[in-house]
This record gives sequence, C-alpha cells and structure tokens, in this order.
Amino acid sequence: MSSCTPFDTFVVKIASQCNLNCSYCYMYNLQDDTYKNQPALIDEEVAKALGKKISSHASSHDLRAVHIIFHGGEPLLIGKKKFKKLVNILKEEITNTVVVFSVQSNGTLITKEWSKLLVELKIPIGISIDGPKNYNDIHRLHKNGTGSFDKTLNGIRVLQKQDQNSSVFGAVMAVVNTDIPPIEMFQFWKFLDVESFDLSLPHANIEFPPKVGKISYGKWLIEFFDLWFEQNDPRLRVRYFENILRTMFGFNKSTDNIGGKPVSVVVVETDGGIEPTDAFKCCENGLTKVGLNVLEDEFDELYTRQFVEKLQIGSKSLCQKCQSCELLNVCGGGYMPHRYSKKNGFDNPSIYCDDLYELIHHMRQRVVKTLPEEVQRQIPKFVQTKKNDHPKFIPIVEV
Repeated sequence: MSSCTPFDTFVVKIASQCNLNCSYCYMYNLQDDTYKNQPALIDEEVAKALGKKISSHASSHDLRAVHIIFHGGEPLLIGKKKFKKLVNILKEEITNTVVVFSVQSNGTLITKEWSKLLVELKIPIGISIDGPKNYNDIHRLHKNGTGSFDKTLNGIRVLQKQDQNSSVFGAVMAVVNTDIPPIEMFQFWKFLDVESFDLSLPHANIEFPPKVGKISYGKWLIEFFDLWFEQNDPRLRVRYFENILRTMFGFNKSTDNIGGKPVSVVVVETDGGIEPTDAFKCCENGLTKVGLNVLEDEFDELYTRQFVEKLQIGSKSLCQKCQSCELLNVCGGGYMPHRYSKKNGFDNPSIYCDDLYELIHHMRQRVVKTLPEEVQRQIPKFVQTKKNDHPKFIPIVEV
C-alpha cells in the first residue's frame, strides 16, 4: 500500500440524470448505458457511508485535505434542501482532514437562491458552455431539442451578480470544437468575463475517433494558446495549458488527462459504487464497474483491481511508442481513455498523439523565447536528425 497514490479527489455523482442531452456526453451518448440502473439521486445512507470511507482513507494515508466535486448528470437536480443536507452530512462524517467542495454544472438551473446557497456554503461552481450560441446549441441541447445557451448564460450572469464579494464563481469549461475559429472562442471568453476558461478534448479513442473539423485539434489548441499566452495576464487561466507548462518545467505532479503521473481521482456513483475516472465510459459499456461500493468497501480496495493498477503506475504502463517518445515526461501519453482500442486495450498512443506532440513543441518554443538571453543560451536546441523527423524535445528543466 505504501507504493499506492492516495485518492484525494472524489468525484461524487449526486444526480445520475441530466436535464440536457449533449450529443458528445460520455455519460449518456457514447458507449456506456449503466446510468439506466443508477438511482436518480444520492441518498443519506450512501452520503454517510461515503463520508466515513473518505475519513478512513484520509487517516490511512495521512491526507491533509481532500477535494469533493459534486457532479452528475446535472448535480443541481438534487435540489437546494437536499444539497445542503448532503454537505452537512459529509462535514459531520469527515473531521480528520480539510474538505474542499466544488460543483460542476451545466448552469441552466442556476437561480438567485442557488447562488445565495453556494455563497453561504462557500462552495465554488464551474459551468460548462461550449462557445457562442450558434456553436453551443449544436451539441448542448435540452431533451426537447432546444438549445441551452440562453439559460446557461443567464446562470453565469446570476452567479456573477451574486458573487461580487466572494470567490464562488469564476470558471467555465468548454469542449474543443475545431469548427469554432480560435479567435472567436477567445473573444467569447472575454465576453463571459470570467478568469478561468478551461478546455477539454472530446472524449474519443482509437476505436471511436473524434469528429474532424476545419482544422486539427493540435492547430486549434496552438492558436488558442498563442492568444492566451500573448495576453500575459496571470488572472486569465487555462488549466490545460498550465498543466502542460508545469510538467515542461519538471513539476512532479500532473492531472489525469495530461502528464502521466499516477491518478489520485476516484468516482462515486449515486448508489455508492466506487469507480475509476468516469471518462472511461467512452470506451465500452460497463468498463468502470469494478464491484466496489462505499456501503461495504474501503477506497483502498480499488488498488486491488488490475484495471486501476494502470492508473496508479501512470506512464510506466504506456505502450512502447510512448515509452520511447521524447515527450514522455510532459505528455505522459495523454488521457488514458483516449488510448483505448478493442484490439490492444489501452496499449496504444492517444488518438490525439499528433495533436499533443505539435502543441507541446509549439508551447516550448514560445516559452523559451520569453526567457532572458543568458537562460536561453543554456537550454539545448531542438535536435533534428533527418529532414522529415520530428525534432527531439528536450525539457526546459531536466527531470
């Protein structure tokens, strides 16, 4: 157990249903349909058991803090009264470590009352929105086929009005759509007037590749990165880029979707089921069901599952192509669900391998040029052995 990475981030599905029907949703519209067998909402028995098992795990691994992310489905479907009750239960059960809460929502159900409650509980909320209305409403639809943009934007504005003297809101998440010109997406960020604008690649893999848009995902990310980087404003944050930059400078930690370090995230379903990262639902039906539940099992039991072992050993489990790649310490093979195929399982490069390669090299070049000349002279140049070879990547800081 001493070699295992503790779970310090708990994605808790407090609602297994959603009021939207997003076309790309890994929960409902890709390869997995196990949500059909889940309770609509988490109940008090599961909440109490969850708190006890998080507390036990924190004690076993001397965790100073844990992060609980309320997720779904759409988590606000639980209602304000049950939501507050759930938070209180978890606070009562977890007394041996600091607990940080947050919520990830589609924003359509945000009201003044919800905003007041989140401020009262000091729980930050992130909102998902995929760009300007004409793009967002292609994929992020209500179940009757109408777009969600107007209600989501209204939710954002309600939060901003209520949140003037607190730090409950300031982050949105967008799934990359390469049909949106990066400059238009960047201007949309400015229109929203939020500090953090995180990006997520569509959940896809070797078996189920992503939609190809007007330009590649790598080129799109490069253009957006340049727009962000040129602002030189520390208040404007893109976590995806920041995580790459950290690994580029030798920071010995990563997220589950980039960097290849052991994963410390675990999911708990509304019935108490303990599961690995929910993005694996884009691979095959039932893959995340490992037979564990907070009503009976400790989180440490997850370490005994072979599937989870690959997450725990990080980049050491990558295929030979990734192991021999000069970007290994930065990319880490990309997101594990994006490496899936029926033939080889996860023993493949990411479906976004070429895109990540192009992006990371570009980011390195841009960063190096901003450093003082005396520092630049100490950094090895790219090495290119043949005309058509990729240049050899040398980290800014050796790791």
